[in-house]
Amino acid sequence: MLAGRAGAESPYRRGWSRDGWIAGVSAIAAAGAMSIGGTVAPLTARDIVGLSPGCINPFDRGATRHYSEAVDGASDVLLGAVVAAPLALMLDTRVRDDWETCTLMYAETMAMAVILPEFGKGTFDRLRPFVYNPDAPLDEKTTSDAKKSFFSRHTSVAFASAVFVSTVYGDYHPGSAAGRYIWAGSLLAAAAVGVMRYESGEHFPTDIVVGAVAGCAAGYFVPRIHRAGGERLSLRPDFRGSRPGLALELSL
Repeated sequence: MLAGRAGAESPYRRGWSRDGWIAGVSAIAAAGAMSIGGTVAPLTARDIVGLSPGCINPFDRGATRHYSEAVDGASDVLLGAVVAAPLALMLDTRVRDDWETCTLMYAETMAMAVILPEFGKGTFDRLRPFVYNPDAPLDEKTTSDAKKSFFSRHTSVAFASAVFVSTVYGDYHPGSAAGRYIWAGSLLAAAAVGVMRYESGEHFPTDIVVGAVAGCAAGYFVPRIHRAGGERLSLRPDFRGSRPGLALELSL
């Protein structure tokens, strides 16, 4: 059995009852997402000629007016910084003593934050906003990736990292005044990634909102499952319906 830190000062535990399930579910989900994503056929130039932003709901329509490769690249850079932010937790002695458990939890969080959007991208084949923009190059519009707008992986990963670092810090330092600033700063950085994905023409607002929700769930529930006493919360594969999925269960 994997042994977590035994001292009462550690808020987390790890073991096969938690991590074995998460690893197995993640592997199954990743395989399913890859098989779904591989079936996406790219648009042709003829398909693009007939597209009109008028068919998009009013809430999302404004995204079709945006396209910027520079902003797209900047969102990658900011995302990298947000993903690296949990390394700052290692400056804390209590977290550093639990580095194996924290590293494992973060790896699991990132795996979920990456895998979950892949199901949406392969299932819905939603066109990215820039496909409707005449300023975007045709070679970008005719790739398979141009049909993978729903939902935003960048936003999912950014919010997963932000919520993870804030949740973990709070669990090690409950009631700390610094926790409020960590929450505010990390969520602001994650939100900035979402704004950049909109401004670059890569995603609609609804893609970004759903990505944020998925990321927040991953960033919160993985530490919650590992929290001492977290046996009440479990993650398991769900094969109901036509596609495999994940089920989060709370035992009362």
